[in-house]
Amino acid sequence: MKYLVIFLVIFIFLNSCVKKECQIAGAYEFEIPVELAPARDTFQIGDTITITSDFLDEVYERKTDKTYRLDNLRFYPSTEIVKIDSTESISGINKYFEILLEDSLKYHYQEFSTGVQALVGQYNYSSNRYFLKFSIIAKNSGLFYLEQGVSPDIEEHQDFDGKCSNIAIGGAVVLNDGADNNIHMLSDSPDPHYNDWILQKPEQRFHKFGGYCFYVKE
Repeated sequence: MKYLVIFLVIFIFLNSCVKKECQIAGAYEFEIPVELAPARDTFQIGDTITITSDFLDEVYERKTDKTYRLDNLRFYPSTEIVKIDSTESISGINKYFEILLEDSLKYHYQEFSTGVQALVGQYNYSSNRYFLKFSIIAKNSGLFYLEQGVSPDIEEHQDFDGKCSNIAIGGAVVLNDGADNNIHMLSDSPDPHYNDWILQKPEQRFHKFGGYCFYVKE
């Protein structure tokens, strides 16, 4: 019994020595601002949509409610667009849209063995700013779901000043300053993944990943 008491005292002491900001659940959630313009619910074939993410390297983290300087962190941004107006949703950013990418970007199109089509790469980082900007032009009509996410946890050993060694680095996209981004249109999809599963937890399954829903019409 005496040893149990000693163990508990040591355990409590060690926990009290851990910094408050290191006692969070899960990974860090750095807020990454992104703008999609024009922010419409319906586009016409031939319309151009531009996605821009431009922010300083002093980045706000949700769980600690603090701002940290992230010096050339690799965020692994990605863009996927899925056609969701049938029960067989199709990943098709290259199939349904023309992609306009500047040569200076570290961002490119990739088709995976699973059939997923996406834009992947990194932000350009210069003069304490992160920058990514590209456009797509609608080629086909339909109901579409776009995700503009970040996955810094892909690279396990990234670091920044003030990072707790026991916490992984994650991110949450804030698209169009936290607008609803036409989430209600997911209900128009016959696919239960979109009309039910995502809507059960909209913040974790839609907004965090830069979700945006829209129609393209002829």
